[in-house]
Amino acid sequence: MLPAVYYPVIFEKRGEWTVNLTPDPGLAWWWAQRNRYDRVWSWDRPFPLWLAERLRAELVQHARAGKAGFSLRRLGRVLAKTAGRYGWDGGGNWLPVKEAGTARSCFLAASAEENTPPLGTMLPQIMLGRALTPQELQRALDRNGVRVPVHLLTAALQELVLAGKLELTAAVGLDQWGRFYCRRCGERERIFTERLFGSPKPSRICSACRELGALTDQTPLYHWRDQQPGSEPPPSPPALVLPSLTSWQEQAVTDLMAFWHDPGVRTMLVWAVCGAGKTEVVFPVIRAALAAGRRVLLTVPRREIVRELGTRIKNCFPGLPFSLLYGGHQEEVPASLLVVATTHQLLRFTSYFDLVIVDEADAFPLYNNPMLEAALDRVVRPAGKQIYLTATPDRSWRRRAERGTIAVTKIPLRHHGRPLPVPRLVRAVLPEKEDRPIPAVVRDFILTRKAQGRKGLIFLPTVEAVEAFADRLKKALPTEAPYIQHIHARDPLRREKVERFSAGALRLLVTTTLLERGLNFDRLDLMVLHADQEAIFSEETLIQIAGRVGRKADDPGGDVYFVASRITPTMKAARNAICRMNQAGAKVRHGPK
Repeated sequence: MLPAVYYPVIFEKRGEWTVNLTPDPGLAWWWAQRNRYDRVWSWDRPFPLWLAERLRAELVQHARAGKAGFSLRRLGRVLAKTAGRYGWDGGGNWLPVKEAGTARSCFLAASAEENTPPLGTMLPQIMLGRALTPQELQRALDRNGVRVPVHLLTAALQELVLAGKLELTAAVGLDQWGRFYCRRCGERERIFTERLFGSPKPSRICSACRELGALTDQTPLYHWRDQQPGSEPPPSPPALVLPSLTSWQEQAVTDLMAFWHDPGVRTMLVWAVCGAGKTEVVFPVIRAALAAGRRVLLTVPRREIVRELGTRIKNCFPGLPFSLLYGGHQEEVPASLLVVATTHQLLRFTSYFDLVIVDEADAFPLYNNPMLEAALDRVVRPAGKQIYLTATPDRSWRRRAERGTIAVTKIPLRHHGRPLPVPRLVRAVLPEKEDRPIPAVVRDFILTRKAQGRKGLIFLPTVEAVEAFADRLKKALPTEAPYIQHIHARDPLRREKVERFSAGALRLLVTTTLLERGLNFDRLDLMVLHADQEAIFSEETLIQIAGRVGRKADDPGGDVYFVASRITPTMKAARNAICRMNQAGAKVRHGPK
């Protein structure tokens, strides 16, 4: 990664002075000529972006002294002193920029002007509500059929920055106390130094959000700062095709619509038992928001779930244009009112959405993740609303609901009206060495599923345990080996294996908590081994896993086993919570369906 350097520049028009940054003084001269500025000065040497940004702030503060107090010499001293304070040689001079300076600058300026129509239309649409690097922006343009070389994009971005429509900052920059932090994810602790090729000094790199692309103190990050145009309501509300809703779902829809129209309440919890169809109940609210021209975000923590969610949106909102964003996949519709994305993608957004809906709100990696929780709060506009969907709200959410600080609606029964399968707690020795026999409870589980023509999931706490145990099963049960596979988040064939399992080509999947939620399988039973490892299998996680079983109307039952060498309070709490849900559901089961 080559370092990005910027020159401080000063523009003068009819005695008024402005300070900005440019990667090329020639581009600044070109822009000044187009906008009838009288004079332009550039410092005679560039600085890394994080430092150039701080120099600009200091120069702006001193330039505000007005016409009488303005002095290039004084601003030069300010610049040199500030650069020296951060360990850089600030010696130099202000030089008047009287022409583009190089043939390259002239070429960039002329080419950018020729390409203004597509860029001028597409850039604001893509940048609205976003914080993007030039590389991310270029990829977004490519996906929308606007292919522009990076040097021409640089010129177009420079024009928008100088015009005040875009804000340019270092992706990793200084806060008000002089400490480096990430402008994308807010990280302050995991900022490390690394020497970039061509840079005279080490750069700071954020490791917290590196999976979205490395950000450094020399990476340009652009934010749209011009006034956001109001979104126009569509000529007619989007078409909505919903499956038949139960009376409990219909009541939840009524509660959600009342929440949407109540300006005094900002947050609502949809508390639904596993498999109750909680996602469908927010679709009417999405339709109402889109019909009013409001911007809506539907987000889930995991990419496996967001893929299925995108398919459901296409089926329920036929013909509706929307953006679908998750790692390794981007379907962008510029200026679309609906965005469906994983929670990690929110790090690229700013305050933009009028309605934010979080499905599976308690799932990893969102739950207890300050970085992603802060992103959720940041992307909703000041008057916007948030809806959280979960089957397993933690204690803090339950307390907020009891105190009435948030609105809440409950869906106590699945669509078929049958109770949730209650887990069986089994104490058994689970040897981990390969030379030990497969525990009888596991062997019986597998062979019984085969005899009954049912599918099985076996959950284990770690990737290593999943791979090793799947291999042991194949060796111990050679006739079943073709129908047994393992799956985890690092498995490149996980999607293919899930599809084969759904189709019945596989009878048993050994898995991590990857399949804890979001996917539905018919004729399913499951077993959790080492369920006493509470760091992995929390009460909420065990409830979610148990909720995979009995979701289909033609197969509302099924077997769930929590197996461990000891029965822990967490295992008992999960079973008791499911029993309480069934008791609550029993009270309303005989109501109208």
